[in-house]
Amino acid sequence: MGKVLQPRKHRHKRHYTFMIISGDSDRKSKQIHLGHVATQVLAFSLFAILVAIVCYIAYITLRFKNLQSSNSQTLSSMQAVIDNQQQMISDLSAQNSSLQTANSELQAGYEQVSKALNIMVDDEEAKEAAQIEAALPKGFPLSSQASYESRIDDPSSDSKDTAKEGNPILVFNASAGSHVVASGTGTVLTITSDSKYGKCITIDHGNGYKSIYRLSGTVLVEEGDTVSRGTALFLIGDKGATLGYQIQYNDEYVNPEDMIEING
Repeated sequence: MGKVLQPRKHRHKRHYTFMIISGDSDRKSKQIHLGHVATQVLAFSLFAILVAIVCYIAYITLRFKNLQSSNSQTLSSMQAVIDNQQQMISDLSAQNSSLQTANSELQAGYEQVSKALNIMVDDEEAKEAAQIEAALPKGFPLSSQASYESRIDDPSSDSKDTAKEGNPILVFNASAGSHVVASGTGTVLTITSDSKYGKCITIDHGNGYKSIYRLSGTVLVEEGDTVSRGTALFLIGDKGATLGYQIQYNDEYVNPEDMIEING
């Protein structure tokens, strides 16, 4: 048998018409005819573009949120640093205030110590000056008033009378019961006999000066004794006595009248 041929069905092609109407007052319109495939391509393209736009918007939104979070963290970190620095400044200010207070206290203490040292130095200098002054044989050599005469003593003669050549000497008429006293601080250097006056006491004042006391009274000190101005050296007897008083400076005789302090 032969094949029976059936008539072929014709597929109708789908077409899409897009009308674009103008928004103007004339309301003109334009028609665009697209085939089925072209319409699908256009639809997929528009869908892809829409998806891309949505994804981009989502990305931008997420990025913005991340930036906000990062900026917030950065601001928080910066604020923490600022707070820490402000705290450090506050601590340093407190320490500086404490140091200033301590410095003021130290300065006040230094000034007090300095004043105390100055007072001590002044006192020490005054004491030293007083000691130097006290060691000068300037005092009156008797405990009571007495008349005196300035003479020249000849060491080679036994006479008490004034000589033409010799050493300066003051001769005092000491009253009974009075004392011969040291004219300055020092040490009893020697106690010897004296052919003219009986006995002789020499005091070394430690500054180049020596004072010499020549009398026949009772000796009240010993060699090596430390004496002050006014210390009794001789006790004068009931009949009174004559005191021969001399001063040496660097082993040279000087006039006692130039140094002695006479009151009244």
